[in-house]
Amino acid sequence: MTAASGPLRIESLCDSDGSGVVARQRALPPATQEVHRMVLRAFLSSDEPPRRRDLPESCGIDVDEALALLDEVDLVHLDADGRVVVAYPFAGRITGHTVRVDADPALQAMCAIDALGIPMLAGRDGVIESADPLDGQPIRVECTGGSWRWAPAETVVLLAQSAECGVAAECLCPAITFHGTRHGAEAHLDGRSDLTGLVLGQDQALEIARFSFGLLLAPAADANGDIG
Repeated sequence: MTAASGPLRIESLCDSDGSGVVARQRALPPATQEVHRMVLRAFLSSDEPPRRRDLPESCGIDVDEALALLDEVDLVHLDADGRVVVAYPFAGRITGHTVRVDADPALQAMCAIDALGIPMLAGRDGVIESADPLDGQPIRVECTGGSWRWAPAETVVLLAQSAECGVAAECLCPAITFHGTRHGAEAHLDGRSDLTGLVLGQDQALEIARFSFGLLLAPAADANGDIG
């Protein structure tokens, strides 16, 4: 995800303005793109967030230089100890959006849209567990063979951002949440004067997740244009 500079629009999260996750990745040098994919694959292959020391020097570029570029364009952020804490859609800390792909250990997603994007990025079945921030109601979304099942069946996604925007991890991700009903999502938004946003139906939320993350692990030559 990337933070929108003006009023929040669905289009701003689907790369039509060139600022989405895949567009930013594709604008980087090929070796830096591969370091980015290496970080994403590391999240999928371990039950712990990757650290700088876990990333091999095998991509034809200084990995520290690549990570600095990825930080600059808001794709990957490390903490002072060298642990990857943000690599959209993955989070290196507890966020309340838990994703399991197949039978692998639990992963944390940066937001509700990112949670939907993890099974798409991995190309595998997945189970997402979250909660409605208004009343704590459990939310469960399952992806099996490309079909999605939502519980409660009326679940929606609130796509919102805080008034003062910086990197997406700070101003956008915390405000993108699952809600058990559209009415509840609208009530949550109405009760937060610091947020602007809109409520997405399930198909809209899945479309944004697919455009944002579905091709991140594919080499640029395999991308069907800059769709994500």
